[in-house]
Amino acid sequence: MPGHLGFLQANVNHSAAAQDLLLQSMAEWLVDVVVVAEPYFVPHLPHWAGDTDGSVAVVSRQGVGPPLIPKMRGPGYVAVVRGEIAIVGVYFSPNQNLAALERFLDVLVPLISRLTPFPVVVAGDFNAKSSAWGSPITNPKGREVEEWAVATGLSLINHGTVPTCVRWNGESVVDLTFATPDIARRIGGWRVITELETLSDHRYIRFEVSPPSRSSPALSRGRSRFPRWALSRLDRELAEEAAIVGRWCLPSTWQGQGVDGMAGCFGDVLTNVCRAAMPRLNGPPPPRRAVYWWSSELTDLRAACNAARRAYGRSRRRRPQDIERDGRLHRVYVEKREALKLAMSRAKEAAWLELGAG
Repeated sequence: MPGHLGFLQANVNHSAAAQDLLLQSMAEWLVDVVVVAEPYFVPHLPHWAGDTDGSVAVVSRQGVGPPLIPKMRGPGYVAVVRGEIAIVGVYFSPNQNLAALERFLDVLVPLISRLTPFPVVVAGDFNAKSSAWGSPITNPKGREVEEWAVATGLSLINHGTVPTCVRWNGESVVDLTFATPDIARRIGGWRVITELETLSDHRYIRFEVSPPSRSSPALSRGRSRFPRWALSRLDRELAEEAAIVGRWCLPSTWQGQGVDGMAGCFGDVLTNVCRAAMPRLNGPPPPRRAVYWWSSELTDLRAACNAARRAYGRSRRRRPQDIERDGRLHRVYVEKREALKLAMSRAKEAAWLELGAG
């Protein structure tokens, strides 16, 4: 929605393909800010800011909105300011012990305190488990993060019990979102995207930050903050195709999503259908919704990968469990995923060659 700031959280496990797909998702959804844990690499670009050891980064949509201003960084954290909001990206390795987590959180306390003239969003992979954010168990690291958040005055944004990390041998909720109270009340639509392939074992998390209330006088002057669409130029075929793709991206089950999550998912689908099928009235030209190397072939391969992933996920949830069927569907899913990764790599190479020839 106009005036709203779109956020995306991800962990790409140092995978080049997963990072490429994340950037395409950012362009496709017109996301304003991405917090990415374990990036493949952090380019030296003004809309990227990384920590000191390459474990977390904050990315801003290029050429749109205020610049990304780095403030502080260290191993496992980076703090930036974008407009009137401060963002802290966080990654804590599961290989480190509880004492290391205590030292890490102790470093973040004064950092957040120095940022608090701004409303602050803290997001990332803490690798800590607690029932407070939907884990079936609470471990010592989870209790430590709980106590740290309370002492720092942060509000937990996570809700529901949908796992944020899904592996062959189990699931967990380790990707967390916190915010200072002044901005926590403006955060809506927080949800875990369960049905979309990420080429990583972590799922995407999306949410939006609404503008502060002082921007509301524009509404009293009779100007709508909702987009207006040229219905007379509706392309029904494109609308139908976009609706089908949108349905693929909706969760197969709404368990743990909550009303806000459900409404956010449906709103995203309807908005994307409108954007795909008709132009805006009296609005700016639509932004490019794909990275330079993306193609319709890759869209089809991604859809096939999503379908194979859903089939495998449904099979694993069935009772009694059929190990043979699960294995067969998992092999199909892996095959589709590898085909997508290979096609993405070839598309990037071809685009670079074309750019060089030009």
